[in-house]
Amino acid sequence: MKKNYMARLERWARWMLPQAEAEDVIADYRDIVGNPPRSYEELLRDLGKPRDAIRPLAQEKPYRAWLAVFAVMAACALLLGLSPLPGGNRLWRLLSNSVIWNDRALFTLGNVFPPLGMVVALVWFRWKGRKPGKLPRAVPILLAVAVVWIAGVLFTDWLWLNDPMGFSALLGEVPVRVLWVSLGWTRPLTVLLLGDALTWGGCLAMALLAVYALVKARTGDRRWAAVYVLALTAVLVSWQALTFMTDMSLDGAGPGWGLSHFRIWTIQAAVGFVGAGVALC
Repeated sequence: MKKNYMARLERWARWMLPQAEAEDVIADYRDIVGNPPRSYEELLRDLGKPRDAIRPLAQEKPYRAWLAVFAVMAACALLLGLSPLPGGNRLWRLLSNSVIWNDRALFTLGNVFPPLGMVVALVWFRWKGRKPGKLPRAVPILLAVAVVWIAGVLFTDWLWLNDPMGFSALLGEVPVRVLWVSLGWTRPLTVLLLGDALTWGGCLAMALLAVYALVKARTGDRRWAAVYVLALTAVLVSWQALTFMTDMSLDGAGPGWGLSHFRIWTIQAAVGFVGAGVALC
């Protein structure tokens, strides 16, 4: 693939510099590069690598502020996305621990991160992001992927909660201990094969999509934040469903116990859809 010096320089400028400053620098370099542009090799020899050309222009405080915000938003997705994987047992236990108040479980620690990431993304990109023109083609496609994934998890969980025995007999069960013991995952639980695949697989895939959307929202169009918000919603719904499936405690169990959890997941998904809509505006 032919290397495009200016395209790479634009991405680094928008990653390292505040929006207005980045556009000024890009305009200056367009004049230097020329039209038609000189060859990549010639520009590399005269100007250096695109990243090295932009780095001296970056102001320390604004750039560090962006990196800190990016780290928070990425961590909100990756902590939940990585926790169900083999080797993430300690992280899983930490995130799935309940916060107790007056002998009542209020929420699990993992529930805090997705809402935090969504709020930070909506505020930051509305404040600092750029909206250059038409909506990028990939955005509605990836939003549709996230919607389908969320719907698949919710539908699967609804079937399971309404008829656990029938659903189990239809799809079969897989002993997690036997499946994962060779990889170091020691949770001795039995989880539905389809539900397990949708939840922990979805956690990882959607977490990676969320981080990718953050990079695109910074270097391209701020409306990529909608993909981040909806991918983070998919992470949350998938992670909570998996937490529920693998919870051996029956505290508070009673009629409609499982379906009450399902209603909470549905509300969370609806809030994510609203957040994605706000990010697109």
